[in-house]
Amino acid sequence: MGRLAPLKKGIVERKGIFVVGAARSGTTLLRLLINNHPDIACIGETQFFHHNYLQLSNNQEYNLQLLDHVFKTESEVPDLLNDPQLEKDLSNIETVAEYFDFLLSTYSNILGKKYWAEKSPSHVIRLNAISKMFPDINVINIIRNPYFSAISRFKKLKNCQISNFSLLTYIKYVRRVEYELVSFQSKNNNSLLTIRYEDLLSDPLAVITKVFKFLEVDSSVVNSKFLKISKKNIPVSSDGEEQEHHSRIGDKLTESIYDIDEYFSDFQLYLFSKELNNSIIFKDYIKNNKESNFIFFLRKALLDCLYTFIGIPKYRLRRLVNQIKSSLKRILS
Repeated sequence: MGRLAPLKKGIVERKGIFVVGAARSGTTLLRLLINNHPDIACIGETQFFHHNYLQLSNNQEYNLQLLDHVFKTESEVPDLLNDPQLEKDLSNIETVAEYFDFLLSTYSNILGKKYWAEKSPSHVIRLNAISKMFPDINVINIIRNPYFSAISRFKKLKNCQISNFSLLTYIKYVRRVEYELVSFQSKNNNSLLTIRYEDLLSDPLAVITKVFKFLEVDSSVVNSKFLKISKKNIPVSSDGEEQEHHSRIGDKLTESIYDIDEYFSDFQLYLFSKELNNSIIFKDYIKNNKESNFIFFLRKALLDCLYTFIGIPKYRLRRLVNQIKSSLKRILS
């Protein structure tokens, strides 16, 4: 059967808990620790409101195929979508918000937990849209040193044999993340809690206690057991193998310290300063060069020229090429 009419967005008057943050900022660690609470079932990356919800329709076979990979790799109930009764119940749902809520409520009920929560870094740029569907939204945002998150992103792509990492694109993405967070907070100030990755590592129990108080769930249950991540909660790859970086997460609550001068050139460090120096969220991380001699100003003038005449046009050209490729792919598919 082909795809039918897409679902309307709708509204759900129920607490929705979303864990967000820029990519490589510690969202997975935070998700696994939150999931240890006896009342919260926190599933991994559904990417639901990033792109999946746009493809939902009243064709349940198509919808379940769309989401099957998520539950097989990011949940404690990998066979959830194989339930015929669930498929029947979902077929009676008419809105995106109800669909998502019913799916995750079923998941949390199976695990014997009162609330559902979801972690997708990509949802950080969809918070305003999500909050219209879930007015009683609770968002936990985690931030990390942007130099380190960029290095972590680069290293992950390199391990996946992907070599087209663009630092300028990543920094622009971090700025977009901040813009969306500031915009969301201006309208939902009491619905957002921002924590630092570095604080989570240095004092995890205090940070998790703060998170649970924000969510208005029992924080007295926090103890040393929260630092033990059950293997059944660790995400797996599509072939069912435990993901290596997640398997170490419960035993290694330590920050990876990078020498940024080893990873970044002067021009790349300048990009961070140029783009993020006026940041509200990330400004405390940005390294400022306090030199005031002639050589420094000469180098700065040169970097300004490189940025204006090479960096920005190169970024725009790459974005244009990617847009053309994406359009051609959709036309030919």
